[in-house]
Amino acid sequence: MINYDEKGFEGKTVLITGGIGFIGSSLAHRLVALKPKKIMIFDSCIPQLGGNKFNIIGIKDQVEEYVGEEWDLRNREKIKPLIKEADIIFNLAGSVSHIGSKENPLFDFELNLRSHLEFLEACKECMQEGKEKLKIVYSGTRDQYGKIKQEHLPVDEKYLIHEATDPQGINKHATEFFHFWYADHFKFDAVSLRLTNTYGPRHIMSDPGQGVLNWFICKAMDGETLELWGGGEQLRDFNYIDDVVEAMLLVALSEKTKGKAYNLGSFIKKKGLYGHIGNNVISIGDVAKMVVKIADKGGWVDIPYPQDRKTLEPGHFYSDATKIYEEVGWEPKISLEEGIRRTIEFYRDNKEHYL
Repeated sequence: MINYDEKGFEGKTVLITGGIGFIGSSLAHRLVALKPKKIMIFDSCIPQLGGNKFNIIGIKDQVEEYVGEEWDLRNREKIKPLIKEADIIFNLAGSVSHIGSKENPLFDFELNLRSHLEFLEACKECMQEGKEKLKIVYSGTRDQYGKIKQEHLPVDEKYLIHEATDPQGINKHATEFFHFWYADHFKFDAVSLRLTNTYGPRHIMSDPGQGVLNWFICKAMDGETLELWGGGEQLRDFNYIDDVVEAMLLVALSEKTKGKAYNLGSFIKKKGLYGHIGNNVISIGDVAKMVVKIADKGGWVDIPYPQDRKTLEPGHFYSDATKIYEEVGWEPKISLEEGIRRTIEFYRDNKEHYL
Protein backbone atom coordinates (compact mmCIF):
# COMPACT_ATOMS: atom_id res chain seq x y z
CA MET A 1 0.00 0.00 0.00
CA ILE A 2 0.97 3.63 -0.46
CA ASN A 3 2.58 5.39 2.48
CA TYR A 4 -0.11 7.91 3.45
CA ASP A 5 -2.10 8.55 6.57
CA GLU A 6 -4.97 6.08 6.30
CA LYS A 7 -6.80 8.08 8.96
CA GLY A 8 -6.84 11.05 6.60
CA PHE A 9 -10.35 10.25 5.39
CA GLU A 10 -11.87 9.91 8.85
CA GLY A 11 -14.48 12.59 9.44
CA LYS A 12 -14.66 13.44 5.73
CA THR A 13 -17.59 13.11 3.34
CA VAL A 14 -16.63 11.68 -0.04
CA LEU A 15 -18.60 11.84 -3.30
CA ILE A 16 -17.78 9.53 -6.22
CA THR A 17 -19.29 10.34 -9.62
CA GLY A 18 -19.40 7.33 -11.90
CA GLY A 19 -19.61 5.46 -8.62
CA ILE A 20 -20.86 2.09 -9.83
CA GLY A 21 -18.42 1.94 -12.73
CA PHE A 22 -15.18 -0.03 -12.78
CA ILE A 23 -12.88 2.53 -11.16
CA GLY A 24 -15.51 4.30 -9.05
CA SER A 25 -16.77 1.12 -7.38
CA SER A 26 -13.25 -0.17 -6.79
CA LEU A 27 -12.45 3.14 -5.10
CA ALA A 28 -15.62 2.85 -2.99
CA HIS A 29 -14.63 -0.61 -1.76
CA ARG A 30 -11.22 0.69 -0.71
CA LEU A 31 -12.68 3.79 0.94
CA VAL A 32 -15.01 1.73 3.11
CA ALA A 33 -11.94 0.32 4.83
CA LEU A 34 -10.64 3.87 5.48
CA LYS A 35 -13.79 4.81 7.42
CA PRO A 36 -14.75 8.26 6.14
CA LYS A 37 -17.77 9.94 7.68
CA LYS A 38 -19.83 9.22 4.56
CA ILE A 39 -19.41 7.79 1.04
CA MET A 40 -21.89 9.00 -1.58
CA ILE A 41 -22.11 7.17 -4.90
CA PHE A 42 -23.54 9.10 -7.87
CA ASP A 43 -24.17 7.39 -11.22
CA SER A 44 -26.72 7.92 -13.99
CA CYS A 45 -26.40 4.32 -15.26
CA ILE A 46 -26.22 5.31 -18.94
CA PRO A 47 -26.28 2.04 -20.92
CA GLN A 48 -23.01 0.66 -22.31
CA LEU A 49 -20.78 2.81 -20.08
CA GLY A 50 -19.91 0.02 -17.66
CA GLY A 51 -21.98 1.03 -14.64
CA ASN A 52 -23.00 -2.12 -12.79
CA LYS A 53 -24.94 -2.37 -9.54
CA PHE A 54 -23.25 -5.71 -8.88
CA ASN A 55 -20.04 -3.71 -8.38
CA ILE A 56 -21.19 -2.47 -4.98
CA ILE A 57 -22.50 -5.77 -3.66
CA GLY A 58 -21.00 -6.15 -0.22
CA ILE A 59 -20.82 -2.42 0.58
CA LYS A 60 -24.39 -1.28 -0.18
CA ASP A 61 -25.15 -0.77 3.50
CA GLN A 62 -21.99 1.35 3.92
CA VAL A 63 -22.58 3.87 1.13
CA GLU A 64 -25.35 6.28 0.13
CA GLU A 65 -26.59 5.51 -3.40
CA TYR A 66 -27.72 8.18 -5.84
CA VAL A 67 -28.08 5.87 -8.80
CA GLY A 68 -30.42 6.10 -11.80
CA GLU A 69 -31.04 8.23 -14.86
CA GLU A 70 -32.10 11.28 -12.83
CA TRP A 71 -28.67 11.34 -11.13
CA ASP A 72 -26.92 12.91 -14.10
CA LEU A 73 -24.08 15.44 -13.85
CA ARG A 74 -26.05 17.65 -16.22
CA ASN A 75 -28.82 17.88 -13.61
CA ARG A 76 -27.32 20.66 -11.53
CA GLU A 77 -30.08 20.67 -8.94
CA LYS A 78 -29.51 16.99 -8.20
CA ILE A 79 -25.74 17.22 -7.81
CA LYS A 80 -25.56 20.53 -5.88
CA PRO A 81 -26.76 19.25 -2.48
CA LEU A 82 -24.18 16.47 -2.64
CA ILE A 83 -21.39 18.88 -3.57
CA LYS A 84 -22.33 21.07 -0.60
CA GLU A 85 -21.90 18.08 1.68
CA ALA A 86 -18.68 16.73 0.19
CA ASP A 87 -15.15 17.42 1.35
CA ILE A 88 -13.59 15.37 -1.47
CA ILE A 89 -15.08 14.53 -4.87
CA PHE A 90 -13.66 11.86 -7.13
CA ASN A 91 -15.05 12.94 -10.51
CA LEU A 92 -14.87 9.71 -12.51
CA ALA A 93 -18.04 9.95 -14.61
CA GLY A 94 -17.85 9.76 -18.39
CA SER A 95 -17.31 7.53 -21.39
CA VAL A 96 -14.01 5.75 -21.98
CA SER A 97 -14.64 4.40 -25.49
CA HIS A 98 -12.28 5.83 -28.10
CA ILE A 99 -14.22 4.01 -30.81
CA GLY A 100 -17.54 5.32 -29.52
CA SER A 101 -16.28 8.90 -29.50
CA LYS A 102 -15.39 8.64 -33.17
CA GLU A 103 -18.74 7.07 -34.07
CA ASN A 104 -20.77 9.60 -32.06
CA PRO A 105 -18.74 12.74 -31.24
CA LEU A 106 -21.79 14.62 -29.91
CA PHE A 107 -22.56 11.87 -27.39
CA ASP A 108 -18.95 11.94 -26.22
CA PHE A 109 -19.08 15.74 -25.98
CA GLU A 110 -22.18 15.50 -23.77
CA LEU A 111 -20.63 12.96 -21.41
CA ASN A 112 -16.98 13.99 -21.35
CA LEU A 113 -17.25 17.78 -21.59
CA ARG A 114 -20.68 19.40 -21.27
CA SER A 115 -21.78 17.32 -18.29
CA HIS A 116 -18.59 18.29 -16.47
CA LEU A 117 -19.15 21.96 -17.19
CA GLU A 118 -22.57 21.63 -15.54
CA PHE A 119 -20.89 19.89 -12.61
CA LEU A 120 -18.24 22.61 -12.31
CA GLU A 121 -20.89 25.32 -12.52
CA ALA A 122 -22.60 23.60 -9.59
CA CYS A 123 -19.28 23.59 -7.71
CA LYS A 124 -18.88 27.30 -8.46
CA GLU A 125 -22.35 28.06 -7.11
CA CYS A 126 -21.66 26.08 -3.94
CA MET A 127 -18.45 28.03 -3.33
CA GLN A 128 -20.21 31.34 -4.00
CA GLU A 129 -22.94 30.34 -1.55
CA GLY A 130 -20.48 29.87 1.28
CA LYS A 131 -18.87 26.45 0.93
CA GLU A 132 -15.45 26.78 2.54
CA LYS A 133 -13.37 23.95 1.12
CA LEU A 134 -13.48 21.35 -1.67
CA LYS A 135 -11.00 18.98 -3.32
CA ILE A 136 -11.74 17.35 -6.70
CA VAL A 137 -9.78 14.45 -8.19
CA TYR A 138 -10.53 14.21 -11.92
CA SER A 139 -9.82 11.14 -14.05
CA GLY A 140 -8.09 12.16 -17.26
CA THR A 141 -6.67 9.85 -19.91
CA ARG A 142 -3.51 9.06 -21.84
CA ASP A 143 -5.62 9.77 -24.93
CA GLN A 144 -5.19 13.48 -24.17
CA TYR A 145 -1.74 13.21 -25.78
CA GLY A 146 -2.92 11.90 -29.16
CA LYS A 147 -0.28 10.40 -31.43
CA ILE A 148 3.23 10.48 -30.00
CA LYS A 149 6.44 10.31 -31.99
CA GLN A 150 8.79 7.61 -30.74
CA GLU A 151 11.45 10.11 -29.65
CA HIS A 152 9.00 11.59 -27.11
CA LEU A 153 8.43 8.30 -25.28
CA PRO A 154 7.88 7.90 -22.41
CA VAL A 155 5.67 10.98 -22.66
CA ASP A 156 5.61 13.36 -19.69
CA GLU A 157 3.04 15.92 -18.59
CA LYS A 158 4.77 18.78 -20.43
CA TYR A 159 4.04 17.27 -23.83
CA LEU A 160 1.36 19.25 -25.67
CA ILE A 161 -1.25 17.49 -27.78
CA HIS A 162 -0.37 17.79 -31.46
CA GLU A 163 -2.41 15.19 -33.31
CA ALA A 164 -5.62 14.07 -31.65
CA THR A 165 -6.67 10.52 -32.42
CA ASP A 166 -10.33 10.85 -31.43
CA PRO A 167 -12.89 13.27 -29.93
CA GLN A 168 -12.59 11.69 -26.49
CA GLY A 169 -9.01 12.90 -26.08
CA ILE A 170 -10.03 16.43 -27.11
CA ASN A 171 -13.01 16.52 -24.75
CA LYS A 172 -11.12 15.05 -21.79
CA HIS A 173 -8.23 17.48 -22.29
CA ALA A 174 -10.60 20.45 -22.36
CA THR A 175 -12.43 19.16 -19.28
CA GLU A 176 -9.17 18.83 -17.37
CA PHE A 177 -8.37 22.46 -18.11
CA PHE A 178 -11.88 23.52 -17.10
CA HIS A 179 -11.35 21.83 -13.73
CA PHE A 180 -8.19 23.85 -13.19
CA TRP A 181 -9.79 27.11 -14.39
CA TYR A 182 -12.85 26.78 -12.15
CA ALA A 183 -10.72 25.72 -9.18
CA ASP A 184 -8.42 28.71 -9.59
CA HIS A 185 -11.22 31.25 -10.03
CA PHE A 186 -13.62 29.94 -7.42
CA LYS A 187 -11.16 28.91 -4.71
CA PHE A 188 -11.28 25.16 -4.54
CA ASP A 189 -8.69 22.49 -5.25
CA ALA A 190 -8.47 20.22 -8.30
CA VAL A 191 -5.99 17.61 -9.48
CA SER A 192 -6.09 15.40 -12.58
CA LEU A 193 -4.71 11.90 -13.09
CA ARG A 194 -4.08 10.96 -16.71
CA LEU A 195 -4.80 7.25 -16.66
CA THR A 196 -3.21 4.73 -18.96
CA ASN A 197 -4.72 1.29 -19.66
CA THR A 198 -6.39 0.35 -16.38
CA TYR A 199 -7.56 -3.23 -15.89
CA GLY A 200 -8.75 -5.56 -13.16
CA PRO A 201 -11.88 -6.85 -11.39
CA ARG A 202 -15.28 -5.12 -11.83
CA HIS A 203 -14.50 -4.03 -15.40
CA ILE A 204 -17.02 -4.73 -18.18
CA MET A 205 -15.63 -7.54 -20.35
CA SER A 206 -17.99 -7.59 -23.32
CA ASP A 207 -16.78 -4.46 -25.13
CA PRO A 208 -13.21 -4.07 -26.46
CA GLY A 209 -13.82 -0.32 -26.59
CA GLN A 210 -13.98 -0.29 -22.79
CA GLY A 211 -10.55 -1.88 -22.29
CA VAL A 212 -8.43 -4.24 -24.36
CA LEU A 213 -6.95 -6.30 -21.54
CA ASN A 214 -10.25 -7.26 -19.91
CA TRP A 215 -11.57 -8.07 -23.40
CA PHE A 216 -8.59 -10.38 -23.98
CA ILE A 217 -9.22 -12.05 -20.62
CA CYS A 218 -12.88 -12.61 -21.50
CA LYS A 219 -12.03 -14.18 -24.86
CA ALA A 220 -9.29 -16.38 -23.42
CA MET A 221 -11.50 -17.62 -20.58
CA ASP A 222 -14.03 -18.65 -23.23
CA GLY A 223 -11.32 -20.55 -25.09
CA GLU A 224 -11.48 -18.20 -28.08
CA THR A 225 -8.75 -16.82 -30.33
CA LEU A 226 -7.41 -13.31 -29.64
CA GLU A 227 -6.97 -11.21 -32.77
CA LEU A 228 -3.73 -9.23 -32.88
CA TRP A 229 -4.20 -6.38 -35.34
CA GLY A 230 -1.06 -5.67 -37.32
CA GLY A 231 0.77 -8.34 -35.37
CA GLY A 232 0.14 -6.66 -32.01
CA GLU A 233 3.47 -4.82 -32.06
CA GLN A 234 2.13 -1.64 -30.43
CA LEU A 235 3.67 -0.94 -27.01
CA ARG A 236 1.38 -0.01 -24.13
CA ASP A 237 1.63 0.36 -20.36
CA PHE A 238 -0.93 -1.12 -18.01
CA ASN A 239 -1.96 -0.30 -14.44
CA TYR A 240 -3.82 -2.68 -12.17
CA ILE A 241 -6.91 -1.13 -10.59
CA ASP A 242 -5.60 -1.30 -7.00
CA ASP A 243 -2.58 0.81 -7.97
CA VAL A 244 -4.84 3.40 -9.64
CA VAL A 245 -7.11 3.58 -6.59
CA GLU A 246 -4.12 4.15 -4.31
CA ALA A 247 -2.95 7.00 -6.55
CA MET A 248 -6.37 8.65 -6.28
CA LEU A 249 -6.38 8.37 -2.51
CA LEU A 250 -2.86 9.71 -2.29
CA VAL A 251 -3.44 12.84 -4.38
CA ALA A 252 -6.76 13.46 -2.62
CA LEU A 253 -4.97 13.82 0.70
CA SER A 254 -1.84 15.59 -0.54
CA GLU A 255 -1.41 19.34 -0.15
CA LYS A 256 1.11 19.33 -3.03
CA THR A 257 -1.21 18.45 -5.90
CA LYS A 258 -3.36 21.57 -6.32
CA GLY A 259 -3.81 22.55 -9.96
CA LYS A 260 -1.58 19.76 -11.24
CA ALA A 261 -1.91 16.93 -13.74
CA TYR A 262 -0.08 13.65 -13.23
CA ASN A 263 0.52 10.69 -15.49
CA LEU A 264 -0.12 7.24 -14.14
CA GLY A 265 2.00 4.66 -15.89
CA SER A 266 4.82 2.19 -15.44
CA PHE A 267 7.91 4.21 -16.35
CA ILE A 268 9.71 6.00 -13.53
CA LYS A 269 13.10 7.42 -14.46
CA LYS A 270 14.74 6.50 -11.19
CA LYS A 271 13.82 2.87 -11.65
CA GLY A 272 14.12 2.51 -15.42
CA LEU A 273 11.63 1.15 -17.89
CA TYR A 274 10.66 -1.99 -16.02
CA GLY A 275 11.94 -1.48 -12.49
CA HIS A 276 10.66 -3.87 -9.85
CA ILE A 277 7.10 -4.07 -11.21
CA GLY A 278 7.88 -6.40 -14.10
CA ASN A 279 7.00 -5.92 -17.75
CA ASN A 280 4.09 -3.51 -17.41
CA VAL A 281 5.31 -1.80 -20.60
CA ILE A 282 4.65 -4.48 -23.18
CA SER A 283 3.41 -5.06 -26.72
CA ILE A 284 -0.25 -5.87 -27.28
CA GLY A 285 0.84 -9.18 -28.77
CA ASP A 286 2.90 -10.16 -25.75
CA VAL A 287 0.15 -9.23 -23.30
CA ALA A 288 -2.30 -11.37 -25.28
CA LYS A 289 0.08 -14.32 -25.09
CA MET A 290 0.51 -13.74 -21.36
CA VAL A 291 -3.27 -13.80 -20.86
CA VAL A 292 -3.58 -17.07 -22.79
CA LYS A 293 -0.76 -18.62 -20.75
CA ILE A 294 -2.18 -17.58 -17.37
CA ALA A 295 -5.76 -18.50 -18.31
CA ASP A 296 -4.48 -21.78 -19.77
CA LYS A 297 -7.09 -21.41 -22.50
CA GLY A 298 -7.55 -19.74 -25.86
CA GLY A 299 -5.03 -18.75 -28.52
CA TRP A 300 -4.01 -15.86 -30.74
CA VAL A 301 -3.71 -15.00 -34.41
CA ASP A 302 -2.13 -12.11 -36.33
CA ILE A 303 -4.49 -10.27 -38.71
CA PRO A 304 -4.18 -7.09 -40.82
CA TYR A 305 -5.16 -3.88 -39.09
CA PRO A 306 -8.84 -3.05 -39.85
CA GLN A 307 -8.95 0.07 -42.01
CA ASP A 308 -11.56 1.83 -39.85
CA ARG A 309 -9.39 1.45 -36.74
CA LYS A 310 -6.13 2.76 -38.18
CA THR A 311 -7.08 6.39 -37.58
CA LEU A 312 -7.62 5.65 -33.87
CA GLU A 313 -4.25 3.96 -33.44
CA PRO A 314 -1.77 6.22 -31.61
CA GLY A 315 1.20 3.91 -32.22
CA HIS A 316 3.46 3.06 -29.33
CA PHE A 317 2.43 4.74 -26.09
CA TYR A 318 3.71 4.59 -22.55
CA SER A 319 3.82 7.45 -20.09
CA ASP A 320 6.38 8.84 -17.68
CA ALA A 321 5.09 8.68 -14.09
CA THR A 322 8.21 10.24 -12.57
CA LYS A 323 6.39 13.44 -11.53
CA ILE A 324 3.82 11.74 -9.27
CA TYR A 325 6.55 9.47 -7.87
CA GLU A 326 8.81 12.40 -6.95
CA GLU A 327 6.09 14.75 -5.66
CA VAL A 328 3.75 12.46 -3.74
CA GLY A 329 5.41 9.04 -3.67
CA TRP A 330 3.15 6.96 -5.92
CA GLU A 331 4.45 4.06 -7.95
CA PRO A 332 2.71 0.93 -9.26
CA LYS A 333 3.15 -2.16 -7.11
CA ILE A 334 1.30 -4.92 -8.95
CA SER A 335 3.11 -6.64 -11.82
CA LEU A 336 1.22 -7.40 -15.00
CA GLU A 337 1.37 -11.15 -14.43
CA GLU A 338 0.03 -10.82 -10.89
CA GLY A 339 -2.69 -8.39 -11.97
CA ILE A 340 -3.88 -10.68 -14.75
CA ARG A 341 -3.88 -13.62 -12.34
CA ARG A 342 -6.02 -11.71 -9.81
CA THR A 343 -8.40 -10.54 -12.54
CA ILE A 344 -8.94 -14.03 -13.95
CA GLU A 345 -9.55 -15.36 -10.44
CA PHE A 346 -12.24 -12.72 -9.86
CA TYR A 347 -14.01 -13.47 -13.14
CA ARG A 348 -14.00 -17.21 -12.58
CA ASP A 349 -16.66 -16.56 -9.93
CA ASN A 350 -18.32 -13.42 -11.31
CA LYS A 351 -17.95 -13.35 -15.10
CA GLU A 352 -21.69 -13.57 -15.84
CA HIS A 353 -22.21 -10.12 -14.27
CA TYR A 354 -19.79 -8.42 -16.69
CA LEU A 355 -20.89 -9.65 -20.11
